[in-house]
Amino acid sequence: MSPIRLSDLAYTIDAVLEESFGGKAMWVVAETSDIKNYPDRQYCFMTLVEREGNQTVAKLEAAIWRKNYPIIRQFEAATQVAFARNIQLLMLVSVSYHAVYGMRLEVHQIDHAYTLGNLERERQAVLDSLVRDYSQFVWLDQGQYITSNQMLDRPSVCQRIALIGAPNSDGWRDFRQELANNPWGYRFMIDEYATQVQGAGADKAICAQLEQIAAGSVPYDVVVMVRGGGSQLDFGAFDTLRMGVAVASFPYPIVAGIGHDRNVSITDMMCHQSVKTPTKAAAFLLEHNRTFEETCLQLAFRVAESGRTALLEAREEVDQLTDRFRYGTQLYLRNRQVELTEKATTIRHLDPVNILKRGYAMLSQNGKIITRAAQFQPHLPVEAEMVDGVVRLKMNKV
Repeated sequence: MSPIRLSDLAYTIDAVLEESFGGKAMWVVAETSDIKNYPDRQYCFMTLVEREGNQTVAKLEAAIWRKNYPIIRQFEAATQVAFARNIQLLMLVSVSYHAVYGMRLEVHQIDHAYTLGNLERERQAVLDSLVRDYSQFVWLDQGQYITSNQMLDRPSVCQRIALIGAPNSDGWRDFRQELANNPWGYRFMIDEYATQVQGAGADKAICAQLEQIAAGSVPYDVVVMVRGGGSQLDFGAFDTLRMGVAVASFPYPIVAGIGHDRNVSITDMMCHQSVKTPTKAAAFLLEHNRTFEETCLQLAFRVAESGRTALLEAREEVDQLTDRFRYGTQLYLRNRQVELTEKATTIRHLDPVNILKRGYAMLSQNGKIITRAAQFQPHLPVEAEMVDGVVRLKMNKV
């Protein structure tokens, strides 16, 4: 057999592919791998693979050229997922062949609904696994996911904080500045646990910091997870089963402020309190402490008001008792005075001098007053005392 030129073989392959696939496009399901994205040049190279378990059963090179490059931005906006490796996609592709660069698939469209459905199925699978396999930490109640972390009592005042986030990121700084510049002068003790919060292995790194916090000797009031200053699209680390279990079962209340506007991650659903941004996480803690202070101030006011009311009522009662005592005393003294006056009058009436003035005489023998006839002794003289003197009488007969 006579050999042929490589270019002739390439042209033959091109002709065969053109005859079979020229001008045709088809929908293909594949997983992304080895992405090389050039936003400034507006094209992207990638490898599309199909796997069965851990084994790759098919692999083809693919490209998104300038004319179709906006589909990447559209995909990210629709799904809130960063266009990256290891994503299962449904794509409209055509087959192209070049004698030098070989065969490549050209991507024209990406079905957002397919990716969203896959993401929702994966997310639901994680939630189902949490309820099924970790029912001591996660359970469903009237369609709501309830976790052990949500049921923890939050301290009346949160001051000891463990902060998990990327060091010196915008979210990290925003959280600390919001706490430091609070108008009430509250002070906080913040221990920093720096870690990556996005990208491959981020969930494992965050969980390692949670384990360190739980194993430490500091009894934190609350643990705060922050993420900010990066893409709004990369939240994969907060949707894994590992993160769900770690957050739901954590022994300290977790506040998540991971900087998203629309999506609610599994971490948000499992934690004690979810807020949108790191700044709002700080505002939540400040408001929590402010609520406690206002409660104390209201109680202090109520105690002071109750004290003033009690004193006023006691003063009124004392005044009433004083008036009653004064009136009772005056009435008592007046009654006694009347009694004394009456007795004095009686005494004056019974005074022997006054009796003698009325014409009576007082008889006595031997210095003893005689009040009865039987008391007279005939042999003794009788003295009759009258108002103006004493008369001696001689008794003839008794």
